[in-house]
Amino acid sequence: MANDLGWSLTEDDRQLFLAEADELVQVLESGALAMEQGGIADETLQAMFRAAHTLKGNAGLMGEQGLADHMHHLEARFDDLRSGRVALTPAMIQAVLSGIDTMRDLLAMFARGESPAAPTVPAEAEVAAAAGETAAAGPAVEGDLAVQASAAAAGGPRYRVRLDVSPDCPMPAVRVFQAYQALSRIGRIETSQPAQEALAQFQGYTADLVFILEAAGAASATEQIAEALEGVDDIALARAEEEKPQQAAPNTSGNGANGGGGDSLEQAGAQTVRVRVDLLDHLMNLVGELVLDRTRVADLISHLEGGRGREGKDQDQEEIRNELSRTSVHLGRVTLDLQESIMKARMLPIEHLFRRYPRLVRDLGQKAGKKVQFEMTGLDTELDRMVMDELGDPLTHLLRNAVDHGIEPADARRASGKPETGRVRLHAGTEEGYIVIELTDDGGGIDVQRVKEVALQRGVITPEQAEQLTEREAQELIFAPGFSTAKEVTEISGRGVGLDAVRSSLEHLSGLIEIVSQRGEGTTFRLRIPLTLAIMRALLVRTGEEIYALPLSAVRQIVKLTGTNVQQTYGRSLLADRGQLIPLQGLSKLYGATDREGESFAVVVGSGRQQVALRVEALLGEQEIVLKSFGDFLGAVPGLTGATILGDGQLALVTDVRFFLQGKDAS
Repeated sequence: MANDLGWSLTEDDRQLFLAEADELVQVLESGALAMEQGGIADETLQAMFRAAHTLKGNAGLMGEQGLADHMHHLEARFDDLRSGRVALTPAMIQAVLSGIDTMRDLLAMFARGESPAAPTVPAEAEVAAAAGETAAAGPAVEGDLAVQASAAAAGGPRYRVRLDVSPDCPMPAVRVFQAYQALSRIGRIETSQPAQEALAQFQGYTADLVFILEAAGAASATEQIAEALEGVDDIALARAEEEKPQQAAPNTSGNGANGGGGDSLEQAGAQTVRVRVDLLDHLMNLVGELVLDRTRVADLISHLEGGRGREGKDQDQEEIRNELSRTSVHLGRVTLDLQESIMKARMLPIEHLFRRYPRLVRDLGQKAGKKVQFEMTGLDTELDRMVMDELGDPLTHLLRNAVDHGIEPADARRASGKPETGRVRLHAGTEEGYIVIELTDDGGGIDVQRVKEVALQRGVITPEQAEQLTEREAQELIFAPGFSTAKEVTEISGRGVGLDAVRSSLEHLSGLIEIVSQRGEGTTFRLRIPLTLAIMRALLVRTGEEIYALPLSAVRQIVKLTGTNVQQTYGRSLLADRGQLIPLQGLSKLYGATDREGESFAVVVGSGRQQVALRVEALLGEQEIVLKSFGDFLGAVPGLTGATILGDGQLALVTDVRFFLQGKDAS
């Protein structure tokens, strides 16, 4: 793919652009929400203007003029606010947020390989009307970048501009040409060093760049140049002498676009993470240690096979065993360090997930006609990127529930002596190898009596069960499939889809969700999720010829089976334990085998109020396992989530506990 200047753009260029665009859009949205809460702040507006300006330049360099045009329009609005030409009003805030939404749509089109068209006139008119203007047919934009440099008026003062761009910033060579583009809007670039052709080919020039610029006669040219190059590290600006610098030949020893900036690069998409250079160096050192251990083991094997080692001498068996033991211990330390380092490389601050929610809560509150104050804490808590991606939808459901069902209308809050503005708080932290996320609202809490009534109406429980339920068990009923206490369907909720999906998603992550609610004071949902999905603690069991791994987070208890604690009812086996009858199933039936005679155990697994006992023949102990999916070849296998290789080379099948909890008999 090539942009308007004819440069060849790689897929890496596209992904880098999308990654930075996402961060810049977040800056714009966070700034707009901050202004809505606290009014105009110079620092906030300056950050928004810089973000819009950078995003516009990046879009232009990618050859996407529709994106650039739209950002030019938003940038102009931020400049109007910054200069005081227009006032900050609710209509302006909403218009800016709508413009940001449009930008997200255009970026999504670009990510799909489509070429976004210029924004429509109604979208521009909305922002312009909020600013008290009349929308034109289209924004004043730079136009084709290839002819842009020569389009500016000449005849003004001449300046010599020298600048440096940090090679550590994302896409440094792109930053250089952005500077070229910015200067060309102020006037006519007579010459540059290196030459324009070298810059256009992204040949990696980032230091000691010189431009001779003939300004368009504006008295504020100096200020315009300084503002246009605001993101550049080092700028030297002076009036140019009459002599002009010669166009320089490319300097092949200059700074490279990829030099020294590895820790700043983040490709877009859910499958990539940002990794620090020092962590990569550490990983490389560990790989070097593994290579040395591999070489040493090969040498010892050569001795054991009767040959001579690299030292050229024989070694007795005892010495070889001792050396193997020492090598094994060292190998264990290195692999453990490697495992921990890889896990760190997969981690991201949970802020990357949470930052999407202020806008969501704000919009939900407006739709519900409620005032909601939203707080986030623990943003530096780190979480595996794969887990983070899976948490997005469950947290969205919970936030919708908090705003629509939790926070009361303003008149109801006043009547109960509460402030009109409700409070929703999202907190993240760690606890014993798990991440704990708490979502708290100060609303009306869960009406247990109402929950029981709805559960009875929908056949979720019987009248006898309703009488025996504790308050905590009654609260758990809100996770039943299709359950909703909403009296009418709203745009936000009431369709019976939500909390059951939340629990299902968390179980898929080997996580748990708990409720703490007090009538009239509010509700807290507490999520407990493993820090990573790649490695998990499991209980290893054997039944038949197969070894199975049961996620330890789902194991409730282990019971030895006897002739007295197993009952048969209507052809189904039940485990009688502590006054409970728990469905009993055999893991061996997954493959059509039958349970063998002899000693056996029941491993009780569960989630919430659901539990099931799995018959196994032997308990092999707890172990950390590395989960491997079956891939596309086998696809989804009922009752299993994947497999793992044990230390002795045997294969263990990882059990999908949800399969049994949903009442699906392995037989």
